[in-house]
Amino acid sequence: MITNAVWNRATQIKLLAELQGFWADDLWDMHHSPVKDLSPSARQRRLRFRCKSTAINGELKYLCWKKFSSGEWRSTQEISRVHRMIHWLNSMPTLPSSLLEKDFSVWRDLYRTYLTELGQYKTGTTSRMDVEQRPRVTGRDSSFVSTLRQACILLRQAYDLRPDREKDIWDLKRMGVPTNLSQSNVKLSFLVIKQAWLRTAVKSYLSYCLPLYSASTCRTRVQSMACFSNFLAMEKPPVTTRSITRRLLLEYLTYLQGKVRTATSKNHVLTLRNFLEMAHREGWLTIGPDRMIYDEEVPQPAKHQPRYLPATVLDQLNSHLGDLKPPWRRKILILQECGMRISELLQLPVDCLTQDARGVHYLRYMQGKVKRENAIPISLEIARIILEQQAEGRNRDKPSMWLFPNERGGVIKQATFAHRINRLAYDHDIRDATGKLFRFQSHQFRHTVGTRMINLGVPHHIIQRYLGHKGPEMTSRYAHIHDVTMQDKLSEYLKGTLIDVTGKPVPEDGMNDSADLQWFTRSVLAQALTNGYCAIPIVAGPCPHPNACLNCAHFRTDATFLEVHRAELHETERVIAKADANGWVRQSEMNERKRTSLINIVTTLEANHG
Repeated sequence: MITNAVWNRATQIKLLAELQGFWADDLWDMHHSPVKDLSPSARQRRLRFRCKSTAINGELKYLCWKKFSSGEWRSTQEISRVHRMIHWLNSMPTLPSSLLEKDFSVWRDLYRTYLTELGQYKTGTTSRMDVEQRPRVTGRDSSFVSTLRQACILLRQAYDLRPDREKDIWDLKRMGVPTNLSQSNVKLSFLVIKQAWLRTAVKSYLSYCLPLYSASTCRTRVQSMACFSNFLAMEKPPVTTRSITRRLLLEYLTYLQGKVRTATSKNHVLTLRNFLEMAHREGWLTIGPDRMIYDEEVPQPAKHQPRYLPATVLDQLNSHLGDLKPPWRRKILILQECGMRISELLQLPVDCLTQDARGVHYLRYMQGKVKRENAIPISLEIARIILEQQAEGRNRDKPSMWLFPNERGGVIKQATFAHRINRLAYDHDIRDATGKLFRFQSHQFRHTVGTRMINLGVPHHIIQRYLGHKGPEMTSRYAHIHDVTMQDKLSEYLKGTLIDVTGKPVPEDGMNDSADLQWFTRSVLAQALTNGYCAIPIVAGPCPHPNACLNCAHFRTDATFLEVHRAELHETERVIAKADANGWVRQSEMNERKRTSLINIVTTLEANHG
């Protein structure tokens, strides 16, 4: 509920005094707005503030200033909505001194009546796929009413001069807390905590948590405490601090059974236990003893195996990717090969592609949970579609820092991705082996990649780094599917320095040159030869230089294959001698080039490794 609890005249005067220059005028020509990149049409370029209440007129200016300056409003369609709101306010016999003198619900009902009488009250709908893979259509209020709602919310926050951490709603972005840009909600609301004493303590707890955990984790902890608050609200008489006893907590454990899934119940209980221990230690609440919930009382959900995508489902998905716009098709293809978290995919920077001296392309990005930049080798096909996406981005009117931006240049939301892929599955009737409509979850691509790497015999520590797991526990979950064939130590596998067909050493790329990644590029992405490696990934198809690797710029070798090269040089010289003796000029010429390359290789390797 949006209330008027924080409004007062003195604060209003201070707020309106912040309006300076362009923003203080009663007529705004948006062609001359301090905010750049607005392109209003001639009909919508001017915003006139003609409300008969000077104070409310100022509040509307304050609203528009903040919305346009922050980038929340980019479309000048908002101009017509503000004009409509002013006409409505002027139609009233009298006006209060502030929009916050009345509750939003009162304003909303009055505005709806006004719009209905004009024939302009039009609602909309939003369609999303639900967990049962069915389209769920929900109602959406009129865009005019939405603008009024935004005005009341913004003004309520502006009038509340308390320190941010004392407020009931925390704007994490304004507080400087790093947030996941692919998630919509950047606020923490404590209004879900019903008891005032508990709400204050939970705020202290979240102040402690915010520097240590992600915003998403902190939001989950508030939800866990809200569940406990709902339980306390059922108790009679009302629960106080002194009422929190071990007996009450055991009743709560019983309450959770059947209320939520076991995994959620475990999270709620662990959060509550941590909160109570912190509250006791820091003195937020007068409770004791140190521990009132023990390990054996924490619900333990069944351990589920990784939910990888069945091959039949993937085949169906890929057969219909052509129905998606190219950027969406590229996102799904990258997920299928790289298995990154959806937040990592949607926040890929536009300059994420690199290439090392071996000719291998790498995807460089920030891995969310481990909070470090990583570079993973990718196939030539994935590199190609990234280059295509980068080229499209350069042709945008307003280039973005993101590889896959939304229409405004920002980060696409996870919910949007989930809707697009599941709508595709619904429209094309994608089903699993049981005949059930299949619901895609982005993490399934990640599990599929992990499973595939286990099947290829990739060592666990390489998978852990590739996927960005914090520890080996998650990686080990993939190992049950197939026995792991461990590879030789890479220090032996990468013996010596790589050279090309001219005998010149190939410099290493510092960021990309690690034993783990080079093992992956050689064993999974690259084509193996009897005497070296081809740097063209397997997905690029057959070699364009059949039987001519020693004349190919992509060829790489090292001292591991020195004896092979010596034997091949000896055999090549024998073939040349026979060709010369028989007058086979063509055969002699072809093998002479091969002999030159082999001499360069053998000479260099012998000089470097004796």
